[in-house]
Amino acid sequence: MQNSYLKVFDNLFFNVEKHDDVKKIIEQASYVLDSIITRFGEVENEMTIGISRIDDFVDTVIILFIRKIMEQLDSINVLYSVSLFEPAQIILRSLIENIVGLEFILKEDTQKRAAAYYLEHHYQELDKSEIYFDAESEYGKLIIAQKGRDEFDKDCKKLEKKRQALERLIKSKAVFQETDIARKKKLADKKKHSRNKKKVHIQWYEVCSNTTSIYGLMKETGYEKYYDGIYGGLSFESHGLNATMGMDVDKNGFLLKLIRNPEGGGTTFELACAFSIGVLHKIYQYLEDGTDEMAEFKDFFKDFVKKRDIASHNLDMIRTASGNVSK
Repeated sequence: MQNSYLKVFDNLFFNVEKHDDVKKIIEQASYVLDSIITRFGEVENEMTIGISRIDDFVDTVIILFIRKIMEQLDSINVLYSVSLFEPAQIILRSLIENIVGLEFILKEDTQKRAAAYYLEHHYQELDKSEIYFDAESEYGKLIIAQKGRDEFDKDCKKLEKKRQALERLIKSKAVFQETDIARKKKLADKKKHSRNKKKVHIQWYEVCSNTTSIYGLMKETGYEKYYDGIYGGLSFESHGLNATMGMDVDKNGFLLKLIRNPEGGGTTFELACAFSIGVLHKIYQYLEDGTDEMAEFKDFFKDFVKKRDIASHNLDMIRTASGNVSK
């Protein structure tokens, strides 16, 4: 990958390859992330090949969650390797939502909750498609103008086939049928009490519980104390509200921080580790591992937490010269 801009604008970017002390600390963090990703991979392999199976459908949903969690931890690891700590916050927020969702499924009524989650993206796809492929809607008229009526009609036929495919999927399992009925009832009740009768939406977790928000979901899984920090602090990066944080002010005026500033990486790293080890423990409990397996996990947990705390502390100790780019 070409990174010529790192050489051309070496006064703007922090290059971790030129700072062995910082690189060593980041490698410590990478080692910790590597160990937890490896654990998830081992569980995924066991469930995929059938060594650890409880329920084929639920296990498939869990495997898909595990793979997404591994992907997101890997993304954070890659970003950290080049000192991109702030962009990692966006991935952290999505990672936490996936982990909280999985823990919610594993907590109780596992099959019903897994079904609600599994079907949701099918419902969402159809709902969004119906907006675009309504000949009388603004979007529909625009598509007809751009592609022509014949192409529009072909797309409408594809949409109908997707709707039929979803109906067949729902009929394939009793739990899908129960979930579909419950979802329609929730939507009808919500529409009845909504001021906007046309646009009513529910989250997948509302179908199988009384939880109606991400806060409720985090409270349900015991993570409510993290809510303000995650949906407050992390929202600055997610919603593009932290551009001015790239500047420090002192008695001499303002100083611009380097891009890839290596300061302040401890919190994101620690949260990623804490949530990941927590859901991994829940997965082991779901799989009903024996005494020996749980004892081995306990030993891993103690060693993991020890190394995590050291790496997190060292990340927070990174200090660059105040105001890397003077103005």
